[in-house]
Amino acid sequence: MARVSPALLAAVAAGHTVLTPNAELAAAIFDAVERVHRDAGDEVWPTPQVRDYSSWLREQHAQRQLGDAIAPRLLSEVEERELWRTVIDTAQIGAEFLDPAGATRAARRARRTLFEYAIPVEALDAAHSEECAAFLEWNRAFERRCRALGCISADSLLGGAGSLGGHIAVSGHIDWIDSPHWRPTARRWLEQHGRVLQAQHKAEASSALVRAPSSSAELAAMADWARVKLAEEGFRAWIYVPDLNRRRAEVVDAFDAALAPQRFALRGDAGAAPYAVAGGTPLADYAPVRAALDLLAASVGKVTFVQFSALLRAPELQESDSEAGAAARLDVALRRRATDDVDLAGWLELAERVAAASQIAPAAAVQRLRAAQQMLSQLQGARHLSEWVAVWVGALETAPWAFRARWSSIEYQAAERFRELLASVGLGDAVFGTHTRGSAQGILARAARETAFQVQTGVPAIWVSGQFLDPWLDYGGLWVSGCNDEQWPPPVAPVALLPVGLQRQYGVIPASAESQLALALELQNRWQRRASQCVFSLSDSGEGSSSMPSPLLPKRMVIDAPLSAAPQPHWLKMLQSAPELDSLWDEMAPPHAENERTHGIATLRAQSRCAFRGFAESRLDAQPLEQPVPGFNERERGELVHHALQHVWTVLRDSSRLNAVPPDAEQRLIDEASARAIELVCRQHDPGRRWQLRERVRLQNLLGKWLRLERDRAPFVVEALEESDQVARFGGLEFRVRIDRIDRLMDGARVLLDYKTGAAAVDWRGERPDNPQLPVYALLSPDALVAVAYAKVNAAESGFVAESERRDIFPRTRRSELEGMATFTDLVQVWSRRIERIAGEFAAGHAEVAPTIKACQSCKLQGLCRVPAALEEADEFHE
Repeated sequence: MARVSPALLAAVAAGHTVLTPNAELAAAIFDAVERVHRDAGDEVWPTPQVRDYSSWLREQHAQRQLGDAIAPRLLSEVEERELWRTVIDTAQIGAEFLDPAGATRAARRARRTLFEYAIPVEALDAAHSEECAAFLEWNRAFERRCRALGCISADSLLGGAGSLGGHIAVSGHIDWIDSPHWRPTARRWLEQHGRVLQAQHKAEASSALVRAPSSSAELAAMADWARVKLAEEGFRAWIYVPDLNRRRAEVVDAFDAALAPQRFALRGDAGAAPYAVAGGTPLADYAPVRAALDLLAASVGKVTFVQFSALLRAPELQESDSEAGAAARLDVALRRRATDDVDLAGWLELAERVAAASQIAPAAAVQRLRAAQQMLSQLQGARHLSEWVAVWVGALETAPWAFRARWSSIEYQAAERFRELLASVGLGDAVFGTHTRGSAQGILARAARETAFQVQTGVPAIWVSGQFLDPWLDYGGLWVSGCNDEQWPPPVAPVALLPVGLQRQYGVIPASAESQLALALELQNRWQRRASQCVFSLSDSGEGSSSMPSPLLPKRMVIDAPLSAAPQPHWLKMLQSAPELDSLWDEMAPPHAENERTHGIATLRAQSRCAFRGFAESRLDAQPLEQPVPGFNERERGELVHHALQHVWTVLRDSSRLNAVPPDAEQRLIDEASARAIELVCRQHDPGRRWQLRERVRLQNLLGKWLRLERDRAPFVVEALEESDQVARFGGLEFRVRIDRIDRLMDGARVLLDYKTGAAAVDWRGERPDNPQLPVYALLSPDALVAVAYAKVNAAESGFVAESERRDIFPRTRRSELEGMATFTDLVQVWSRRIERIAGEFAAGHAEVAPTIKACQSCKLQGLCRVPAALEEADEFHE
């Protein structure tokens, strides 16, 4: 276990305040003292007064304000960050070379460094750099704003409780732990007002060096080391990962694979694990906070369908599985009627109309969103943030937080931290002023993204830290990663915006190689006195280059044997322990039932391409979801062309009238056809007048181009146009189809056309045609039929793709081979046998995964059929 020095226990027992240089170390020491009492069997003990220095200074200033009415108010973290952002946004200098967010972080760090190292601002005046000049102007503007508001920033307290010129009566005794991380101003104040607590010394630890072939292998090794060591009673370890912020997800995966694989079961236990990763993640990443921010963001301006769809189906808005199902059904229906983006009120109105038109039960999520939207709409214009916060809280309680009884402990803690953040924002009216709803929510969203949240689960046995510090407590083991010659000691990293020479003059540690080396040596010596075993590790880059151990590492070290743990995804451990499964080759579904319906040509097309696809799409209704796009989508554009050409040929009826129509009359006919087509499509989905006008111009140009092509054809009369659905029977099943157009030539021969507005090719040939559409149409109207064709009506390449008995029917086409048949009638008989076989297989329940060569290119079911694995198994099965 992490043992606690008697001096610390005595100080805590005497009620002394114990100060640490950072919050992470304070939490570890607090937990260690608590465990001492629990292990001793104590039932009651005084709460240890262990504080990190910055938090303790804030508490002391708050106490001062209680007794001094004129004491300046301390800015909250959110207020200070936004005040800096405002200063930089309105500054005349520096705006051209720094983005506001980066400039804010850099300026705050530079100002904090001035206080930590007691660097006078006047010392910066001699610097001749744009960065320093910008910082000086920003700092002066920040201080002017603070004085005008009667506030101070937290960094102003860093010189100690007396640094403000006023006396703070510090009650009780102050003890502080010995650490190389104290900054000079803090250390001087502590030496004057407190007593230092030394860590418990012990013999130098045994040291080992681990060298991994990659960074992932290094993480796997340390996680496996922790797993093995945890078998020792009372073992506790501190692990340092220098780039933890960047690799947090990778670190969690590695440690979960070794220490908590149960988290990845289908209904995994997300409870406590024997390790924790320090530092926290952005508050905005937690489900209750993310749902709250999504709702607030949707209440301002336009909302895309993707945003509204996610909001409608959000688990936080569903009280039961049935409500979630209703929201999903409404989402599917909306996809056929939705525009790309409207405001939230418009989406809710559309959702209610679509639910009524589709005879879908109203989704409860829509009602909750409606109530929240009405609540958010109560305030308009520019308001103080306290007013906005009151409205936000009410809206959140109405919608995404209505079912908080279902929250896990982690979600509850995150929501409570977000409430604290809301309260902090609401108290900053004097600093923030008035804001519109959009800008106010921008402040809140930024605060949630920039607030790190650490779940309160105590300090477990394995603590993974990204802080370069002395753990102070006595551990069973320490592991320090990244110990190659480039990272250890850490490279020089001066504070931005401050002159490097000035930083070195005042002893800013990251600013010089000498101070970095001195700190690294001191920490390395301390680490070896803090644990029974100290492991140093490094990894190769994984790109063919090897890393060398740092020459700073202890000379007497055990070089570990080859790593026993290899990087592995967390699912691999579950797979290795899974029971053996029996294989069952099942490619026959139940026969088609009388109460089941087909999807017309789509069913035969899918069955021909792949029997499993026919079964899944027609009988399981496994269809890809539509994605609303700006304007008209591809399906609607196809419908526009169909409607327009139907009107044109209803008026013209034959090629002779087409050739005789004057240009102005033809243009009027095209205009009328375009207008009627757009009117018909807009009855289902109206994207707005702007898109109607754009589509009307496109459609007019397309129709004019197509009619010029039709003039080059042999004379014809339009015999049938978009007739009502016909019922065809194949394989004992009914299929409803609609033929676009049938023309009769002057000698009585007939031609069948199907309009295509996209790409079109000869796809109806072979025993398993990719698209049996034209053969099916031919079987419905075989009398005197001499040709079938796709009419490609598109701007890129208009023309005909035909199967024809004669060469004079279509321009720039020739007689087809008819798949070796002598006449078109013979070919139709071949088609009949094929279609009957395909339909019969579908009716019988054939559902094997056996795609044609190009079938998978247009299929969206690979996640369901697992086609590569299925084909591999099929090859083995048939050998």
